[in-house]
Amino acid sequence: MTDTANNVIDARLQEALSQYFNGVTLRETIGDCAVLSGIRKQNGAPVDIYTPSFAVAGDDTACAVIGKEFERYEKLASTRLQSAERLLASRAFKKSPALALLSCPHPVFNEAFDTRSADAKLQIFYEILDGLAVLHGAGIVHGNLNPDAVRRESSDGALRLCDFTFAGGRATKVTRQPPAYQSRHVINTSQPGLADDIHSVGMLGYRIFLGPHGAERVLTGRAEAQDGEAIVSAILGEEPTAPSAQELFPEGHPSAEQISRLLARMTGRLANATAYSSAAAALKAFRSVVENPNVGIAGAEPLRTSTAPSPDLAMASAAMAPPAGLKGISRATAMALFGGFLVSTAAAVYFYFENRATTDTLRLAMQSRAALSAKLDESIALTGAIKAAALTLRDADRLITEARLTGAATASEASSGHLDEARAAYGAAEAALAAENPGTVRTSSGAASTAAKGALSAIADARTRAAEAEAEARAAGDLAKTAGAEDVAPYAEALTLLASAYDAMGGTRLELAAGHWQGAAEGFAKALAEVQAAATEAQRAAKAAKSSAESAKGSAGYVLALGLERRADGAFAGKSYGDAIKLFKAAERAFAAASPAPDRPKPATATAGARKITIGETPEQLAKAVQLCLDKAPISASSCPRARPADEAARAAVLTPFEIDRTEVSAADFARFAEETGYITEAETKARVVALTSSGEARLIDGGYSWRTPGGKNTTYRSGPDLPVTNVSMKDAAAYCAWASGRLPTEAEWETAARGGGEAAFPWGEWSPDAAIWRGANDAARRLPQPVSAAGAVGADGMTGLSGNAREWVLAEDGAMLKGGSWNTANPADLRIAARLAVPENAPGVDFGFRCARDLEAWQ
Repeated sequence: MTDTANNVIDARLQEALSQYFNGVTLRETIGDCAVLSGIRKQNGAPVDIYTPSFAVAGDDTACAVIGKEFERYEKLASTRLQSAERLLASRAFKKSPALALLSCPHPVFNEAFDTRSADAKLQIFYEILDGLAVLHGAGIVHGNLNPDAVRRESSDGALRLCDFTFAGGRATKVTRQPPAYQSRHVINTSQPGLADDIHSVGMLGYRIFLGPHGAERVLTGRAEAQDGEAIVSAILGEEPTAPSAQELFPEGHPSAEQISRLLARMTGRLANATAYSSAAAALKAFRSVVENPNVGIAGAEPLRTSTAPSPDLAMASAAMAPPAGLKGISRATAMALFGGFLVSTAAAVYFYFENRATTDTLRLAMQSRAALSAKLDESIALTGAIKAAALTLRDADRLITEARLTGAATASEASSGHLDEARAAYGAAEAALAAENPGTVRTSSGAASTAAKGALSAIADARTRAAEAEAEARAAGDLAKTAGAEDVAPYAEALTLLASAYDAMGGTRLELAAGHWQGAAEGFAKALAEVQAAATEAQRAAKAAKSSAESAKGSAGYVLALGLERRADGAFAGKSYGDAIKLFKAAERAFAAASPAPDRPKPATATAGARKITIGETPEQLAKAVQLCLDKAPISASSCPRARPADEAARAAVLTPFEIDRTEVSAADFARFAEETGYITEAETKARVVALTSSGEARLIDGGYSWRTPGGKNTTYRSGPDLPVTNVSMKDAAAYCAWASGRLPTEAEWETAARGGGEAAFPWGEWSPDAAIWRGANDAARRLPQPVSAAGAVGADGMTGLSGNAREWVLAEDGAMLKGGSWNTANPADLRIAARLAVPENAPGVDFGFRCARDLEAWQ
C-alpha cells in the first residue's frame, strides 16, 4: 500500500490495524497524516484512521507530538467535530500512533445548500465556527478547512468538521486544502496556525453567502472555478477588498452590515482592524452580531396630561356647598320635630331589651359552630398528613422499582441485601397507610427509600469494579497474546473465565463477572510468566550454541544464525516471547549447523597468508560524509543524517587469500541456477519484499515482486536479463554462490576489492555525481538499473558496480549486511565503500543483489 505521494505504508502498521479493522485501504494524505479507510470489526462502523504519513514516520519526535494531538482530540466530546471511534495507543502503535474517527460521507455543501434561507445559512456558519472554537480550545489546529471538510455522518445528522492536518508542529508540505481557502501565511510557509483557521472559516462564510465559488469570487472577482495558480497569484498580489452587505444578502437581513464586517475582519479585509485572537473570540463576535442587530429602537408616544379638574372632585365640592336660600324654621315646626324624637327614643329602648334573648341564642350557636369547625380542621389535617405520607411511599416505590429493574437482586450481595431491606420497609409502610398512621408511613417509607438508594449505590459500585476488572483482564490478555502465550494452558483457562464473565454480565451478575475477570487476568499473567520463562530458556540454549560455533565465525551459516539471534533478541526485548522462542530455536539450529564437526580438518586457507587490515573510516572521513549529503544530495537537507552510524568507524579485520566476482550476478545467471535446482526464493514464498527509503528505513511492500518479476506484477526479468538480479535475501544469495562453487564475500573482502589498494572513499576515487548508478546522477538513464557489465563505479582494477546499481549482500562480523548503495540511493554518502546497512538476512529487497567470492590457496 502506498500513500498519495507514492510512498510505501509500513506493512507492520497494516498488520496492527488489521486486528481492529477490516478492509483497510489508503484514502489520502492530509498534512502529516495518512488517512486510511476501514470497517471496525467490533461494530461494523466505517472509520477514517489517521496515522503519521510516510514523510514523518521516521521522525520519532513528530510522531510523538501527533500522538499527543490524537490523545487531546479523543478527549473532546463535541457534536461539531468528527466523532472519535478509537484511539490506538497500544505497544504496536508506539512509533506510529493511530486515531480512528467515524466516517462522515455526507457533504453539507450539497446541491440543495444554496436554496436555504439566510438564517439557515447563518446557523451553518455558526456551527462551523463553534466546532473550530472547541478544536482551538484543545490547542489543535485544523489546517484544512474548506467546504469538503464539512460533512455529516448521516444525511440528517449533525454538521461535523473533518479532514484534520494533525501536523505535529511541523511545516505541512502535503495538503489538499484548495488555495482559495489558504491564507497568505499558509501559502508562504506551509505551516497553518490558529489565525489561518479563522481566515479559512471567513472564506467559508463567503462561500456560504455568495454561492459555490464565493471564495474565488472574492479573490478574483469571477464567480467561477479558477485554477490554483491564478488564485495563489490573486492572494499574494491582491488588494484585500470585501463584498458589501448588499452582495452578501441581496434580499436584506437585519445583521447584514455587521456580518459583512465580521467576515472582512476574519479574512484581513477590514481596514484598521486587528485579527481575531482565537476562534472563540470570533464566535463571541458573531453571536453578538446575530443576537443584537443594529436596527434602531422604535419610539413610544409621549405621556399625555390634562389641567381640567377631576369630575369626582367637582361633585364632592358641590356636595359640600350649603343649599341655596336656607334661612331658618318656625317654632311650631321645631316643637313637632322634638316630639318625634321622644317617640323614636322610647321605641329604641323597647327593642333593646326585647332582643337580648335573641343575642344570647346567637352567641351559643356561634360557639357550637366554632367547635364543629375545629373538628373539621382536625379531620382535614389528618387527611393531608395521610396524603403527604402516601407521597413518600410513592417515592419509595419508584426507587425500589428502579433498583429492581437495574438488577439489584443479582448484581451483588450488597445490592441484593439492600433490596430486601427496602421491600420489607415498604411493606410496613403500606400497612401503616391502611391503618391511617401517617407518622409510621413516613418513617417506613424513608427507610425503604434509603435502602433502595443503597441498592442503587451498590449496583454502581459493582459495575465500577466489574469495569475495572474487565479492563485489567483485557490488558493482561493483550499482553499475553502479544507475548505469544496462546499455546500455554493458563491462557486457555483464562479465555474460559472471560466467556463466563460475559455470560454473568448478560444476567446482571456484576459481582460474579468481576470475579471471573479477575481470575482471567491472573490466568493471563500466569501464561505470560510461563512463556517468558520458556523464552529465557530458549535464549540460553541459543547462546550456548553460539559459543560452540565460534570457530565458524564469518561463514554464511554463522552470519545467518547471527541474524536469527538478533531478531530473537529483539522479539524478547519487545516481550513477544512466542516469536522469540521460535527464533531462538532456529538460531540454535543454525549455529549448530554452522559449527564444524570435531574431526573435520580446518581449511588450509583459514590461516595461510592471513593479513591484518583496517576497514571503515576515521572520524574526519565520517564528518566529510555527513557534509557530502548536505552539499550534493538531491534531497532536502533535513533528510540528511546528522552523523554517520558508529559501526562505520575504522576497525581491524583479517583477510585470507580470496577472489571476488568482477560484476554483480545477473538475472539471467540466477535464472539458470533456479531452473537447474528448482530453488524457490523467499520473495516467492512470502510474496513480500523490502523497499528502502532515502534515509535507509525499511518498508515491507506487496505486489508480486520477485527475481522473476523485478518490477512487480506484469514485469519479467527476460526484458532485462543482463540487469542485476534483485529481490533476493542473503539466504537466496548464499544458495546461488554455493551452486556456483563459491560463497558470499565477507565485508572485509568486499571493502578490500572496492578500494583496489587505494584509500579513497569511493571505488573510482574522489566524489563524482556521474560515476555511479544512483538517484542523483545528472543523466536520467543512470538513475535506473543498468546491465552488470555497465554498472558504473569502475575501480582501478576494472571491477564494476561495487557502488550503486544494486546493493550487495556481504557477511559481516555482526551479521548480515548490505554494501554499496543502489540506483535508489539518494544520499551520496551511502555510496561510500565504508557505508553499511544492517538488514535481516531473510529479507529480500527491491534493490538487493550480490556477487560471489571464493577462497584461494595463496594471494594472487
